[in-house]
Amino acid sequence: MSYMNLNLRQLQAFVAVYRLGSLTRAAEQMFLTQPAVSVLIRQLEDSAGVRLFDRTTRSLHPTAAAHESIAKAERILEDLEQLAAGFKDVATRRRGRVDVGATPAVASVLLPPALMEFRRRFPQVDVTLHDLAPEQLVASVAGNAVEFSIGTPEGPSPEVDLATLIEDRMCVVCLRDSPLARRRGVAWSEIASHPTVTVRKGSGIRTLIDDTLGRLGLSFEPTYEVSYLATALSLTFHGLGISVLPAYLTRYFHGGRLAAIRLVNPVVTRNLCVVTRRGASVSPAAQSFIEVLRSQIRGRPRAR
Repeated sequence: MSYMNLNLRQLQAFVAVYRLGSLTRAAEQMFLTQPAVSVLIRQLEDSAGVRLFDRTTRSLHPTAAAHESIAKAERILEDLEQLAAGFKDVATRRRGRVDVGATPAVASVLLPPALMEFRRRFPQVDVTLHDLAPEQLVASVAGNAVEFSIGTPEGPSPEVDLATLIEDRMCVVCLRDSPLARRRGVAWSEIASHPTVTVRKGSGIRTLIDDTLGRLGLSFEPTYEVSYLATALSLTFHGLGISVLPAYLTRYFHGGRLAAIRLVNPVVTRNLCVVTRRGASVSPAAQSFIEVLRSQIRGRPRAR
């Protein structure tokens, strides 16, 4: 199969000359010289293998081929204009779609304010939020189920890139009227002296807790074990025990009635990351959403 070697400027010249009936007027409309427009028409005719205009010294008349082709040429130019407008809408965030993946805790704590602000700034961009288990953070991005995800992956992967969203530390979470809330830090060795709420074995946070205490030669027997971080925070909110969690989880939870006090001796970090597919471009809308999220996070209080 062979294709004509035509270009956009040739089509524009053809339509302008056809509608205006003059090389001179077409040249003025296209901001070109008359010889330049004449060359474009000649190139199009050579490529098509058919004459489009009959020329005399004083006049220029469309041929039957021109009459037959003008509607298609105009439709092509209109489609290209619409395509260009669509590209511009996506680039300027006037239109688009973002698929975001996040663990339930992140979706509950961090995303609602960012979603509200993003919708205010970019009302024509559709955002779809996908609740993901921690082990799905990487696979959902690598498999194009979401454009990016937010959480703490269980380990590195050659398929994705990680960008730190929050540099966080493990903390003791307690009620603000608890004596612990007045302290600058709590040693890991003190955890056992308090009723404690934590997530069950198998989660990344529980593994981090068990490994840290194990290195200190301490065993960990929590008072309550739950499946979800939000449940742990709720039990702590009702006075059933302290939680050992990353600090960001207390922000905007329970009306600010929970405090996050850094665990020390040792200091243990657990960063929250934006997960993107390696080698893939992030859409303008997704870039803006991440920027809004970062801005929202910068404006929030941090753990003491």
